[in-house]
Amino acid sequence: MIEVSPIAIVGTGLLGGSIGLGLRAVGYAGTIIGVGRRQSTLDKALSHGCVDEVSLDLADAVGRSRLVILATPLGRFAPLLEQIAASDHEQLVVTDVGSTKARVMADARRLLPQPRRFVGSHPMAGSERHGPEHAEADLFDHRPCIVVAEQDTDAPAIEMVSQLWSTLGMRVLRMTAEEHDRKVAAISHLPHALAVLLVELAEEAEALGVASSGFADTTRIAASDPDVWADIFIHNPGGVVEAIDGYMDRLHRFRDVVASGQRERIIDVLARAKHVRDGWASQNP
Repeated sequence: MIEVSPIAIVGTGLLGGSIGLGLRAVGYAGTIIGVGRRQSTLDKALSHGCVDEVSLDLADAVGRSRLVILATPLGRFAPLLEQIAASDHEQLVVTDVGSTKARVMADARRLLPQPRRFVGSHPMAGSERHGPEHAEADLFDHRPCIVVAEQDTDAPAIEMVSQLWSTLGMRVLRMTAEEHDRKVAAISHLPHALAVLLVELAEEAEALGVASSGFADTTRIAASDPDVWADIFIHNPGGVVEAIDGYMDRLHRFRDVVASGQRERIIDVLARAKHVRDGWASQNP
């Protein structure tokens, strides 16, 4: 159980709100401060029990907190880190929930006076919905969380951040920022791009009128906030382009398999994917 207090959550939307609800659900006894730019969003977070108090004053919240969690869109991280730097203190540890890591880690090293106390995080959980009204106490339960630290990152800071995610029921994994961005591009960023393009293709083919549950399941993530995802693609162009290139190569090969009309070749591709996915799903119920 993480015991440091207060914890400031900057950005009280789906992820930030769910962190607050999750901490309270498992018995966290400290103070949770919600920080944001809009009083209306903060009031929603407060009314839904996501936080104990709210503030529009980031400097004040940082000055009082032991742990600050950045839970805003990636595009706001750099200016927030600049503001946090102005209120930094020796007891402060900073982490984030961003979907990319290399650029975030570089910005933290460049902007914070004590970057050794910044630990990158990416809880692999979320939804196409946004706002504290959609926050869930069990959003993170049994999900993986990737923790990224530099070679000189403060060990107690790593432990504090890892403990945060463990408290929320997550499986903590350690990797480099580059490894994170490459792997997450393949399992998150590319699938989002594909969902978007499938919607475009269906619209152009005038096929939406016959679309049903399969199409809805496959393209659910295309309903996510465009601003959030624009930031993700901008922050991880190398990883996303590499994933797209790999997918295009496989798509061309599968095109040739389908064009061949050979049932066994088609079954081989489908059966291998089913075997791999079934194995993954059995380990991730």
